[in-house]
Amino acid sequence: MEFYDPKVKQEIKVLPKDYVQSVDNMSANDFLKIYLETLRYQDPFNQTDISKSLDDMVKINQIKYFTEMKQFLESLKAWMNQMTFLNTATLIGKEFIFRTEVLDTIKRDKYYILSPENVNNAKIRVYDGEELVKEVKIDIKKGLNEIDVSDLPKGQFSIKIFKGDNELTGWQLGFKEKINAVSILNGDLYLELSEGTLISSDKIIYVGG
Repeated sequence: MEFYDPKVKQEIKVLPKDYVQSVDNMSANDFLKIYLETLRYQDPFNQTDISKSLDDMVKINQIKYFTEMKQFLESLKAWMNQMTFLNTATLIGKEFIFRTEVLDTIKRDKYYILSPENVNNAKIRVYDGEELVKEVKIDIKKGLNEIDVSDLPKGQFSIKIFKGDNELTGWQLGFKEKINAVSILNGDLYLELSEGTLISSDKIIYVGG
């Protein structure tokens, strides 16, 4: 048992005003122990403000939480990528329609228009830059429509579709290709086509054709 001896001078440990207790990798129990020791030895006439330490403790806990959550999400993403890869392996050898903005007659002579509605007496206009190259009248049905571009000169073109003088929107231009292989790059699924092009899976607009 300890007895108080008035002859023995009790040393008071005074902490500087800018003192901040590190809380990195510290449990709540460890922090509480240090907190109590700080209260025990602080200068009664110049009490240490521990609000900064408490604030740091909260921030560290938040950082730990988000770090653990990030690691969990990365693990989940890796698992989902693996499952996606296994599931999409069945795509190999099958044909799909892929979205494109360019009509390239050097690569292929058939393209497809995916329309949300039936349009009778539509006009497909083919442009080389701003120059009109050709205009074709066609009845477009809702869904997939094949267009033959073999009679166009070799090059890259853009197209617009009109009904009368009104330009139509909502349709998509696509081409048909077979998938040779699948791969995951930076978490995204990519498809290697039979022509050798690597394309993102979100370019698929129609299954089959």
